Amino acid sequence: MLKVDLARLERQRRLRLETEVDPDDPIWAGTGISLARPLDVRLEAQLAGRDVVVRGRLEGEASLECRRCLTSVRVPIGEEVAVLYQAGMGGAEAEEAEVYPLPARGTELDLLPMVREQVVLGVPAFAVCSEACRGLCPTCGLNLNECSCECRPTEMDERWAALRKPKSD
Repeated sequence: MLKVDLARLERQRRLRLETEVDPDDPIWAGTGISLARPLDVRLEAQLAGRDVVVRGRLEGEASLECRRCLTSVRVPIGEEVAVLYQAGMGGAEAEEAEVYPLPARGTELDLLPMVREQVVLGVPAFAVCSEACRGLCPTCGLNLNECSCECRPTEMDERWAALRKPKSD
């Protein structure tokens, strides 16, 4: 689990957390991210006055679809993490200051929401299997990387004709 015992952190001043987050963990629900393997999480929490600094690394692999041909593409995840959990801040105030709020009365600090956010921000929105990817035929849908089709270019919609004409002043 990715929870920091705040009483233990107070005594030891620094705690290391090394764990894995499974690809089917509920934290990935609604993110659109599909992990190809468990996410390796290596973090260190350190007390800084009343605040907590968390540093470390997240490593894994996401499985995305190529934006041109829709084949599966594995994208490496390698995120350096350095975040501050600040005491005495509310959610909106912390978001504006780009920090995380430290729970006022809690005994544990849950790092899973932060890990989720860092992965969502680190995984690209679009992936391409290769720069030479030819994509899918817009008419028949064949993968043009695997074979060529006999489709001919379709007639252009005449409503767009004005945009194809060169501008002359």
